Amino acid sequence: MTGAVWEPAGAVEETLLGAAVADDRQLFFQVLASSDLYLPQLSGASGPQRFVTLHAIGQVFLPVFTSVRGLAARFGHAVDGYTVTNFAELRRKWPDPDWRLAINPGTPIGAYLSVDALVQAALGELQVPTLGELAETAERDELLDAELRQRHADASYPDSPDDPAALRAAVEAGDVYGYLDRLLDANVLIPTARPADPAEILADDEFPWLPGPDATVEVFTSVEALARRHPAGTPPVVEVALAFALAMWPEGHGIAVDPDSEASFRLPADQVLALLAFEGLDGSADGGS
Repeated sequence: MTGAVWEPAGAVEETLLGAAVADDRQLFFQVLASSDLYLPQLSGASGPQRFVTLHAIGQVFLPVFTSVRGLAARFGHAVDGYTVTNFAELRRKWPDPDWRLAINPGTPIGAYLSVDALVQAALGELQVPTLGELAETAERDELLDAELRQRHADASYPDSPDDPAALRAAVEAGDVYGYLDRLLDANVLIPTARPADPAEILADDEFPWLPGPDATVEVFTSVEALARRHPAGTPPVVEVALAFALAMWPEGHGIAVDPDSEASFRLPADQVLALLAFEGLDGSADGGS
C-alpha cells in the first residue's frame, strides 16, 4: 500500500463507505453480494489459475476487491492481472472450505468472513463484527487470560488435589484454571432415574440420566453437596470420573455442577463438550496441577 489517503473508487465503494459510516451492516453486505468483484492473479502465473492468499490470525484468506484501483494499490507490485467475478460465482467455485474471504483488505471498507457468513449478513441474520471490534475482543481476552493466570499463580490449595476443599478454594480465589483442573480430574456423583452401574453409561440409550426440567444434568463433587441439593432424600446415584461422563454426555443437555453451593458451575448444552477440550496451564487436555 502507498501512503496516499484512501478514497472510494466509484459508486459501489461510495455506497459501501456510507453503509460503514452509518453502521448499516446489512446494506454493506447486500452491496458486496450483488457487485462485481476483482480477484487478483499472481505475476507470471501459467497453466491453471493460482490464487493469491493472505495469512493472518491462523486463517487463510482469499482477497477480493470492489475496484481495480483498490486491487492495484494492495497487490499492484505482485500481480499481472485480475479476474472479474461476483459473489455467486465465488461461492459456487470456492477453492477450500477452510478459507475465508478478505474483501478490500487494508481499507475502511474491508471485511473478513466466510462465504456462508456473508450470505447470512446480507439477509440480516448475522451481525458481523468489524476488524476493530475483533481486535478489541482479542485484547480483552488477552487481558482476562493474564488476570486468570495470575490468580492461578497466587492461589493456595490443600496438599491433596482430591480434597473437596480445593474446589471451594479455587472459587474463593476466582481461579478458573484451578477450578477446571480439579473438576475434570474428579470423580462425581450423578443422580439417576433408577439404580444403575457406572458401566451402563457406555450404553447411550440405556443409561438412566435424570435431567431437570431445563434439560440440565446435575453432578456433585461430594456427598455433602448432593445432600444439600436433595434434603428430603437423595435419588440413586452413580460415581464416575467426570471426564468419562462428558465423553458420553446426552445430546442437548447442559450441566450443573454442585448446584445451590458456593462452588456451583453451569454450562448450556452447546458448551458442555468444550470442557473435554480444556487445556490447563501445563498444556494437558485435562488440566492437572
